[in-house]
Amino acid sequence: MEKIIDYKVKDFLELDDFDKVQEYITILDHLKPLNEIPNPSYKWYHKWFKKRPKTLIVNDIRSLKFHQVFEIKMNLFESNIQSLIDSIKMIVDVQDNDILNFTITTFYGIISKMKLEIIEIIENEIKDWFDDFEDEFINAVNANERMAIFGVLNLLDSLANGDVLKWEEIEKLPYQTVFVKLKMDKEKNKIQREIAELQRKKQVKK
Repeated sequence: MEKIIDYKVKDFLELDDFDKVQEYITILDHLKPLNEIPNPSYKWYHKWFKKRPKTLIVNDIRSLKFHQVFEIKMNLFESNIQSLIDSIKMIVDVQDNDILNFTITTFYGIISKMKLEIIEIIENEIKDWFDDFEDEFINAVNANERMAIFGVLNLLDSLANGDVLKWEEIEKLPYQTVFVKLKMDKEKNKIQREIAELQRKKQVKK
């Protein structure tokens, strides 16, 4: 590859050299995740407006609402540009035009952070929400993506006690609230099964 250029996103999207784009993406996919970025609006503030910060925080996905975390999972699986822009707006206080004017290293640095967090989120969900026998099945069929798409629907149904009208209320809850509740439910179910097994063994001994 010739000299690497840190294109603006909007210019990078206009490149028509497929091989060149693929070479860039191969490199960009390995960028270090970014926790903060330069504020694109910083230089535009006027003295009688409130001063804007020099940098913007790239927020943790787990700080979002439950439905937003689910949406980001889906957007990353789709990997089209608008879905990625929509995801970035959920974790950074910017607009579409700001993102299109990001450099590609900033854009893909944010994407790297999102991918890393989503992988951790899915792994923790599988570990903490599902029983051991379900975990074995999930691992056997390599169904991380399927669980991200369909597993959440079963969980929503469970939390709503089968009332589909309550799904929207649950989706608006903070992600961490839902995560802890489902983890607690798993432990309760595990304890109940252990108690039932002990009672069964006592009955057998009689």
